Amino acid sequence: MKRLLLIIPFLALFVMGCVGTGCSKDADCQGWQYCDSKEGVCKPKKGFCDSDVQCKEEDQLKVCDLESNRCVFEEGRCREDSDCESWQVCDRENYCRAAPGFCDNDAQCNRPFEVCDDEVHRCVTAPGFCQSDLDCNSWESCNLDTKRCEPLEGRCNVDRDCESWQVCNNQTNYCVPKKGFCINDGDCEEWQYCDQASRKCKVRTGFCERDNQCDPWEYCSEERVCVPQRGRCNVDEDCGWWQICDSNNYCKAKTGFCDDDSDCVYGEVCNQQTKRCQ
Repeated sequence: MKRLLLIIPFLALFVMGCVGTGCSKDADCQGWQYCDSKEGVCKPKKGFCDSDVQCKEEDQLKVCDLESNRCVFEEGRCREDSDCESWQVCDRENYCRAAPGFCDNDAQCNRPFEVCDDEVHRCVTAPGFCQSDLDCNSWESCNLDTKRCEPLEGRCNVDRDCESWQVCNNQTNYCVPKKGFCINDGDCEEWQYCDQASRKCKVRTGFCERDNQCDPWEYCSEERVCVPQRGRCNVDEDCGWWQICDSNNYCKAKTGFCDDDSDCVYGEVCNQQTKRCQ
């Protein structure tokens, strides 16, 4: 307790020096103060302050900034343009306002197309809107009526930007055909063409996709062409060298030749090498 009682007077002297009392020379005061030797207290030097009262005596719009101990204008108040930010002017009511061509809130811009940029204090295009094609992506143009970026013809951002038979490729922003649909022949197989009415790949003339697209005696080959079934034909060349193609599209042995023993007279057999009865 005795130790505490000894410390208290020293603390009191320290506090008194901080608040502007108990000095005998300037060195006892803060850098922005001088020592009034008559009163023995620290007071603000000329141009400095330690309370709003001292500032109000100079200008009713000023207060004391306790960090710099200087009189400054109340926030947003002024006497002339130089008292404001570089992008502001001082109005008749002594308030700093945005100068022509500048802004300090969104309401001063062309809403909803523009907002006030807090860094440059100018109206800029609002997110999602545009003023010219320069505000859009390379595959878009600016609709000057709606102030919205819209995809160019054939380009897209989402599927609904495309035709009903297309989807949007999110990497290229081009509309591409859905599976099973086409824009042109290049989207189809070599044996197909793109039907512009249905946007479907269809079989080209002379080709096939299924057996039922061929004549009854044919089937659809891996090459997507109709070819005769075994023993059937369309022309003589579809048959063996000893055969001809008959009117029913069957390969039959030429006169003097045979396919099997049934083509020979009783007692003869069909030589499978020469294709003759013997």
